[in-house]
Amino acid sequence: MNMKCFMLMIAATLLLALGCSKDKPLPAPAPPKPSPGDSSGPGGMSGEGGEGAVGGMGAIPQPGSGGTLPAGEPAGGTQRVSEDPQAPPVFAEMNGVFYEVYEIAKKPFTGKVVEYHATNVEKSEKVYKDGRLEQLTEWHENAQKSREVIYAADGTIKTAHFDEKGEEINAKARAMQWTLGVTGSKMSIEQYRGLTGGVVRLGFGPPDEESGGVLVYRNMKVRSGDQQMTTVRFTVSGGRVVSVGVEP
Repeated sequence: MNMKCFMLMIAATLLLALGCSKDKPLPAPAPPKPSPGDSSGPGGMSGEGGEGAVGGMGAIPQPGSGGTLPAGEPAGGTQRVSEDPQAPPVFAEMNGVFYEVYEIAKKPFTGKVVEYHATNVEKSEKVYKDGRLEQLTEWHENAQKSREVIYAADGTIKTAHFDEKGEEINAKARAMQWTLGVTGSKMSIEQYRGLTGGVVRLGFGPPDEESGGVLVYRNMKVRSGDQQMTTVRFTVSGGRVVSVGVEP
């Protein structure tokens, strides 16, 4: 092979290599690394306690997943619910679906939590201040107030009940000191056994809870032995009270 042919072969090889390099795509740029504290996810809490609402839960290592917890305080003004993997999980409900919560706001919640009847009339409103429930207000479906509870800082509770016309029900029996299991006591709560559910409502007002024929009254005063009970359950069957139970 003479020198001329050799040079032509080298030139052809170089041109072929250059042509292939033009057709080869450039490597895609690496995605940017997220900055610390960058997250997105469900929030939905408002009020002063809503600062640092839960978000980006998927970016936080789950207990038992083998991940490591971030060093120092987490970003966003939140703190871990619990570092103990054996601690029971904490759930938050959104639109009927429950999610496990891994972080909570550092500041106790201050604000209102409102629920509505199916008719879009306000059903209840809870007012919190610095994480403490201060007031509970409930309404009938006709928008008239049905119950108002004031929770004082010293632990005392003041409750008022209202009928569907908005007039206060004078349920004096709720404020009385009752007894259970004391023979001959004129203030025995058991004297309501055999009476109608209407008589119970007349004396104690609307129940705090009603389910399956059981009328539940809380914040009561019932002395049973050496204990002071605060919850009374009247079980009604056939329109009459068949049993009276008390709980601390």
